[in-house]
Amino acid sequence: MSLKKTIVILFYISNFALAQYNLNYFLNKAVSNSPLLKEFSNLSSINTLQNKLDKAQNSAFQVSLSSNLLFSPFFNNNGVFFTPNPGPNAIGYDVATTNGGLYSAQINVGKNIFNSGILDILNRQRLIQGKSYENKSFMERHNIEKQVTDQYLNTLQYLLLYNLSKNIENNLNKQLIITENLVEKGFSKASDYLQLKIEVKTQLMDIQQEWQNYKSGISQLNSLCGIKDTESVRIDTVWLNMQQTNMVSNFLNQFHYDSLNAIIQQSVFETKYQPQISVFFNAGLNAVELNNIQRKFGVSAGINFSLPILDGGQKNITRQQTAISETSIYDYKNYMEKSIFAKRKDSENKIILLKKNLVSQKEQILDYNNLLIISKDQLEKGDLSMIEYLTLLRNFISLQKNEITTEINYQLEISNYNYWNW
Repeated sequence: MSLKKTIVILFYISNFALAQYNLNYFLNKAVSNSPLLKEFSNLSSINTLQNKLDKAQNSAFQVSLSSNLLFSPFFNNNGVFFTPNPGPNAIGYDVATTNGGLYSAQINVGKNIFNSGILDILNRQRLIQGKSYENKSFMERHNIEKQVTDQYLNTLQYLLLYNLSKNIENNLNKQLIITENLVEKGFSKASDYLQLKIEVKTQLMDIQQEWQNYKSGISQLNSLCGIKDTESVRIDTVWLNMQQTNMVSNFLNQFHYDSLNAIIQQSVFETKYQPQISVFFNAGLNAVELNNIQRKFGVSAGINFSLPILDGGQKNITRQQTAISETSIYDYKNYMEKSIFAKRKDSENKIILLKKNLVSQKEQILDYNNLLIISKDQLEKGDLSMIEYLTLLRNFISLQKNEITTEINYQLEISNYNYWNW
């Protein structure tokens, strides 16, 4: 056996030994490895923690320790160089300003009260934000499915073309053996054998090129799905079905959450116009002079109240801004709705046309196959030249390749329709 034939046989064996994978395998890998989906999951977790933070900041008891030490001495006080108790001729800060000093060490406790309205608004904001993250994650999964499916179909096209070229090459090799016998018996020309041999080599080069295209397609598919493995695999065929028409598009959901988010942000802003009431309590040392400081320990409690009256019309301005934002959201939603309808309709028309083309191509292939069967008999009887036979064969191969391309385009268009019909 020649070295060349050995290499070709090993090439075929290595291809048949590949592991088999289907579309679901790559879809699951793409979803599990997507950094954007992981980011949305992290953002949802952060949003949950932010909800707890809102409650801690606006409802929980706030406890702190505070300490102050201020010493403000006086100089040249009736001949005394340094004293905290000034006379009329002493030099230093005005005693009414400093009280001579400040000595305090206290524990402070505070809590906002009557703020359930503010907490309700903040809770709604976190709920809307959480739903928005869920929807964005839902949309990203849909985009991933579209991208992976399309790449899978393109890669499958290379595999089908490879299988076609390999099948043709096998049939040509059988015909080559028959022609060689005919040449030896004097029933066929040596030139016929050489022309057929050249065609076999051409098909072998096509096989190698299609296999290289397929390996490249697998590499791109792995990259898209975040798969580290660089080994070539064999993928299964897939048949997509058109989904039933979805009357309410999921693409429009995000506009709903964007609108709710704009409204709730305005509500959060307006919480500052609500009465702010808090209670406080502290205990510890609080003195302005050192004399009898051991008796200056005590407690205090009180209530803080604030209510904005005038702010230059900020509330009205922000409400106008929110209304403009909602108008923009509505305009984008309206545009997207029309665009989705147009794209879905265009995809439907393409699917109908591609399906008709497939039926026509299958009929032509069937006719050409019958014609080739007759041509083989004529070739062996000498009623047909090798050039004429190879011309028919090349046309037949071209038809089969066109059928594969049309079939993949048909599947891609179904994928496109399902994407917009979501």
